[in-house]
Parts: sequence; structure tokens; C-alpha cells
Amino acid sequence: MKKKLYSLLAGLFVLGIVSCNNGDYIADPQSNGNGAVNPITPLTSKEFTWGNGDVLSAEINGTGWKADNVTFTLDSSGANVITGYKDKSDIVLQLYLRDVWGPDNVYPIQWENYSRYGTVTDKTSLTDGAYYSYLGNSGGLKMTYNDTDAIKGVFYFKAVTRTGKVMNVSKGVLNYAKM
Repeated sequence: MKKKLYSLLAGLFVLGIVSCNNGDYIADPQSNGNGAVNPITPLTSKEFTWGNGDVLSAEINGTGWKADNVTFTLDSSGANVITGYKDKSDIVLQLYLRDVWGPDNVYPIQWENYSRYGTVTDKTSLTDGAYYSYLGNSGGLKMTYNDTDAIKGVFYFKAVTRTGKVMNVSKGVLNYAKM
């Protein structure tokens, strides 16, 4: 009887381990994050197939988000800092982009990349902190234009808080006319 019980428990254990694997690659084994994009094979320039005329928009955790107000600054290091927020929404999206040039150059926005990153804040950020792409395992930016008059591109990234909460930003669009 004990043998059958141990065999049953061992079988359930193995089944439980196997069922946790859905086939998606996740570089951080402790993360419950974005397996949709494999950081080993990031998107190529041709695979950034989305876009629209929005000044700043994205899908955040699968829900459409479009900024009502967008600001642009050039910080002391020369980085383009674009911040957008939506009225009656608790989500703020910010892109920090240093040394990015168009057309059609692809840059990583991912783990420990402090030169180019995205930040998302929401109502949970007061307790859990902001979500940062440099704590996530995958992301990219395709710059289509960056000059004195405008900055344009498309992007995606996984952003993570220091406590391990995950926010996925996909189908991001940036079309900002610099003032």
C-alpha cells in the first residue's frame, strides 16, 4: 500500500512540474513574466509590424492605453525622456532613450540596460514601486526617426517591480513632435 501511495505522489509531483511548462521561454526562472517574446531571439527590424499616428500609446497587460498628455525633455546626459499619462487613468508611461538614432535601428530595452529603458507606474506603485524594463528579461525599440523636430519609433518591453510584479508593454508607438 505504501509503495502505491509513494508511486502516486511521485507521479502527481512529476505531472505538476511538467504542467507548469507551457513551452514559453522565460529567462528569469523566478519570474511569472512575459514568455511571449524570447530574449534569446529578440525581434528584428522587419518584425516590428505595428504602428499608428498616436503620440504615445501601447497595450499594457493586453489593454489599449493612449496618452492624453505627453512631455519631452532632453536631460543633461543627452537622453530623450518622454513621459505620457492618460486622464482618468492611474498609468504613467515613461521612456528614457539615450543614443538612439533612426531610421530603422533596433535597440534592446531589457535586463540591466540603463541607457534605454521604459518605466510604468500605476496605483500599486505607491506600495510596490515602479515597473522598470531594466528589471525585465525582454524588450526592444525600433527608432524610425530622431532629429531636432521629432522622435518616432515602436517598442515593447516587460517591466518588473523590485518586488517581482510584472507589467507587459506591447505594440508601443511613439510619434512626438519636439517643440
